[in-house]
Amino acid sequence: MRRLCYHRRRWTRRVPGGFSIVESLVALPILLFFGFVVVQIGLLWHAKFALSHAALVAARHASLHHGSDQSIRDGVVLGLFPLVRPIKTASGLGSALFHSSLEVSQGIALGWIRWEVLSPTRQSFQDWGSPADPVLSPGASAQEIEIPAHGVAGLANRLRPHSGMVSSHQGLPVGTSSGQTLIEANNLKLFLQVGVPLQMPLAGQLLARALSVWAGCSFGVSRPERPIGIIRFGLDADPNRLHPSIECRSLATFDGEGRWRPRWPLSAAAVVQMQTNARQGVMVLRDRQQSPTNSAQ
Repeated sequence: MRRLCYHRRRWTRRVPGGFSIVESLVALPILLFFGFVVVQIGLLWHAKFALSHAALVAARHASLHHGSDQSIRDGVVLGLFPLVRPIKTASGLGSALFHSSLEVSQGIALGWIRWEVLSPTRQSFQDWGSPADPVLSPGASAQEIEIPAHGVAGLANRLRPHSGMVSSHQGLPVGTSSGQTLIEANNLKLFLQVGVPLQMPLAGQLLARALSVWAGCSFGVSRPERPIGIIRFGLDADPNRLHPSIECRSLATFDGEGRWRPRWPLSAAAVVQMQTNARQGVMVLRDRQQSPTNSAQ
C-alpha cells in the first residue's frame, strides 16, 4: 500500500510539469511571431529616418543644380546608399553608390520609387519667373525662365507678382496664381516615396497582405502575379509621372529569382532654400491646384 501511494503521489507531481512543456510549445511560435513583428516595425522605423535623410540629401543636391530632375535622381542615389548598402570604410563607397544606383533604377522601372517637386510649381514661375541672365546664370539661355535665388531677401520687398497681389504675408506680397511670396517660391519642397523591403519571415508577408487589403490592391490576400521582365510594360518609367499611389506596386515586388519580396511604402518630405536660380526648363513642374500630393505640403 505504501508503495502504491508513493507511485501515485509521484505521478501526480509530474502532471503539472508535462502541461508546462505543452503550453510552452504552443506559446513559443506565437511569441516568436510577435517578436518578428516588433523587429520588422523597428526596421521600418529605422528606414523612415534613413528615407528622411535621403529626401534632404536629394533636395540639397537639387538646390545646387537649379532644381533639375536629373540632380534629384542623383541626390536620391546619394541619399539611399546607407540604406541599400551600408559601408564601414571609405573604400566601399564606390560599390555602395553603384548598388544604390541599380536599386533606384529598378525602383523607378517597377514603380516603387517616385518623387515629386511640390514647390516651385508652374504658378510660381508665372508669378515670380523672369528671363535668365546668361552672365549671372551660366548655362541658361536668354529665353529661359528662372526664379532668382541670390539676394532674394531684398528682392522680396521690391518685386511684385506678375499675376497680381492677392494679399500680403509678413509684409511681403503674395501672388494670385501661386499663393506664394518670392521667398516661399524660392523654397524647394521635395516629396519622396520608396518601397522598403520587408525582411522578417512570416511577419513581413502578413503585414504586406494586410496593407494590400487596406489599399484595395487587386491581388488582396493572394499572391500577386509576377510581371514579365523587370519593367512593367504600359507604365511610364519616369518617377515624376507615376501619380497613383505606390502601395500596390511596392507590395507586388519580386526578386531576381522569382520569389515574392513585398516592400512597405514609406514617404518623406524635405524643404531647402534654393542656392541657384530655379530653372523652369530643367524641372518637372506640378500644377498647384491639381497636385496629387498637395495635401502633403
